[in-house]
Amino acid sequence: MIIQVKRIREDAQIPIRASDGAVGYDVFASRVLDKFSKEIIQDLPIEVHPGESVLIGTGIQIAIPWPYQCEVRPRSGLAAKHDIELSNSPGTIDPDFRGEAGVLLRNRGEKPFRIGKDMRIAQLIFSPVVTPELIEAKKLPPTRRGPLGFGDTGLFGIGLGTQEYEERIRKKDQYYMNVTLAVAGRSMCVRGAKRINGKYERDAEGNLVDQTRKFGCVIVNNDNIIAQGFNDQYVGSPRCVDVGCLREELNIPSGTKIETCRAMHAEWWALTNLTRTGGLAVGATMYLNTEPCEICAKIITGSGIETVVMLEGIYPTNGTKILQEAGINIRYVKV
Repeated sequence: MIIQVKRIREDAQIPIRASDGAVGYDVFASRVLDKFSKEIIQDLPIEVHPGESVLIGTGIQIAIPWPYQCEVRPRSGLAAKHDIELSNSPGTIDPDFRGEAGVLLRNRGEKPFRIGKDMRIAQLIFSPVVTPELIEAKKLPPTRRGPLGFGDTGLFGIGLGTQEYEERIRKKDQYYMNVTLAVAGRSMCVRGAKRINGKYERDAEGNLVDQTRKFGCVIVNNDNIIAQGFNDQYVGSPRCVDVGCLREELNIPSGTKIETCRAMHAEWWALTNLTRTGGLAVGATMYLNTEPCEICAKIITGSGIETVVMLEGIYPTNGTKILQEAGINIRYVKV
C-alpha cells in the first residue's frame, strides 16, 4: 500500500514508525490550532494545564485510499508518564478528508505539561474498513445476553460466553473429526497391510487387515463441508491393492521421500476436489486425523485455510511447525 502525505508547512515532519515491529506511525507537533476554525493561533511550545485541552496541528495532509481509514491513537508513553490523552480517542481520518491532520490533546494529570515543536504526540494506525448495507428490521435475532447493557457481564468471574463458546467449538470439532475419520476409512493404502500368497487379506466388511495408513481431510466453511479427501492413488495410476505398495517395493523408510508414492495425500485430494467444484478455502477450517507432511503444510499455507484441527495424539510430522510459522490457527480434539 502507498499513502501520499503532503507537508503544508516546510518545517513539518513526515510520520515515522519508531521501531521495525511498530504498527503505528508517530506524528509530530507542528503548530497550535484553534479548535473551531482550525487556523494557526500560535507557535510551539505551549503549556497545557491540568484539565485543559489543546488542538495541535501536525503540518501534514494525508490521502488515504478507499476502503481504508486512519485512526489517531494516543501514545502509551505520554499516557503512562504524564496522563496526556486524546479527547476524542481514537480520532478518525476519513479517505475523503484533505485538511490538516490535528491531534486534540488533553492533560488528565496533576501538573502542567509542555508540548514542544516536533514532539511525537500521537500515532496513526491504518486499517481496512467495511461499509455494510443497513436494513431496517422489525425483529432482531435473539441472543442469550439480550438487552443487557453496560456492565452486565460483571468485573469478575467467567462472564456469559467463554465456556459455552468453547464447548460449542469442542462439540463441532468432535463432529467434523468423526466425519474425517469416516472419510479416512475409504483409503485403500496397502502399506503395512497383511498379504497372503501375494494378495491382501480383507476382513468380513472388505477392509484391509492390519491397514494403518488411513488418513482423511474435511474442509469446513460456515459450518458446511465444502470438500473432503483421503489418501488414494492419483488418477491413472495402477491400484496399489492390485500391484502392491511402491514404497515397500523400493524399501523407502517411513516419512522419507514422500514424493515417491502412487498416492496423493488426503489434504491434496481435498483441496483438489475443492478446486474442481470452483470452491475457495479462504477462511475455512481443515480437519485432519494426522499432522500434515511438510509438502501438504506448504500447500495449506497458500490455500487461505484459517484453522487446522487435528486429532489429539496423532502421528507427528514436521508440517505443524510450518503451519504455525504461517500464522494458521491450530486446535486439537479428542474423539
